[in-house]
Amino acid sequence: MTPRSMPTGRRRGGMGHPGRMMGPAEKANDFKGTLKKFIAYMGIYKIALVFVVLFALGSTVFNIIGPKVLSQATTELFNGLVAKVNGTGGIDFDIIAGILLATLGLYVLSSICLFVQSWIMSGVSQRMCFKLRQDIAEKINRMPFGFFDKNSVGDTLSRITNDVDTFGQNLSQGLTQLITSVVSIVGIVAIMLSINPVLTLVVLCTVPLSLFFIIFIVKHSQKHFFAQQALLGEVNGIVEETFSGHAVVKAYNGEQDTLAEFNDANNRLYETGWKAQYISSFMKPVMDFVGNLGYVAVAIVGAIFAARGVITVGDIQAFIQYVKNFMQPLTQIAQVGNVIQQMAAAAERIFEFLDQPEEQETHVEDTQAVDEQIIEFDHVRFGYREDVPVIKDFSARIHEGQTVALVGPTGAGKTTLVKLLMRFYDVNGGAIRIGGVD
Repeated sequence: MTPRSMPTGRRRGGMGHPGRMMGPAEKANDFKGTLKKFIAYMGIYKIALVFVVLFALGSTVFNIIGPKVLSQATTELFNGLVAKVNGTGGIDFDIIAGILLATLGLYVLSSICLFVQSWIMSGVSQRMCFKLRQDIAEKINRMPFGFFDKNSVGDTLSRITNDVDTFGQNLSQGLTQLITSVVSIVGIVAIMLSINPVLTLVVLCTVPLSLFFIIFIVKHSQKHFFAQQALLGEVNGIVEETFSGHAVVKAYNGEQDTLAEFNDANNRLYETGWKAQYISSFMKPVMDFVGNLGYVAVAIVGAIFAARGVITVGDIQAFIQYVKNFMQPLTQIAQVGNVIQQMAAAAERIFEFLDQPEEQETHVEDTQAVDEQIIEFDHVRFGYREDVPVIKDFSARIHEGQTVALVGPTGAGKTTLVKLLMRFYDVNGGAIRIGGVD
């Protein structure tokens, strides 16, 4: 075999794959695109999701109405006590008992709806995880051989395990919380307006402050959540390669090098995870602080209104309860923001893998009958990276029955030629033909 130009360097396999790890992402590359793919996946379970929304609405509405009904018992008790002191009447315990039973019934219905909603949503999230794992497993068999040279097996495994689990857990938690929180805010505002518009306006003045803190915290924690998922894949990749190639590590005395590489990735994962959790942990105390401001404002204004007879004691009690209930879904939405960040980071890595280009299969139905089978390398060009050619211009004809030896120093391209012949990789230029078939 007489090559026109034999390469002098070859990409080495094993532990030293260049570009082996996918670097940590500072932020989502395509958050909107990931969201569209997520919605498309969710569309498969749209009927179940409709029931999730309906039961979430029922649970939230029954829970919201409870304090309003209970306030009637407080007002009845207060008026009865005042009448008893003045000697004009007494406390009607039958009415109070009826109100308390009605309130209990509302809370029981709310709990039942919450249970059914959680049961359905858990099933949906786990079925989605099942489908994602199945799609990834099928995708692996259609991936080109070169993908696994550029990306570690550990990183791919991390997408099937860690990323899918993170996606499923946060989906079940985040979606239901988002639905109930939004419905709660709308319902609570409506009832507070029916009680006293001025007090409602006082509470709503705290919302812009809450939104400012939410946006600020989410903005600074988001990049760390995305980086955390990517670095988790990197750490898994190092662990997988080290243990699967343990004999190679021992043979070349590479224990310290692999340990140093792991410690470096592990430290970066620690720093990123710590920052993500630390920054996001500010959400609850900040929202509690804003909520307490709302309490103080309502207490002051409500006391003035009660003294003037504008509002009843029961309505004040109910309104304060609604203020607490109003701040709780705001806090939950803030926490859902963190959950969505983690879910988006995991989903982006999953869909990034599923969108990878697949191996193009070639099916030859008719081959021309020839007297002699010839393997022909026709001006073959190839590089594991297109900008770094390994084989620049190689031509050879090998006839049936010939015995051919590929001879050359390490890195000359001997293994690469065999991989091209097996079509583990496609050539960048030229052609390889067997019996005239490309």
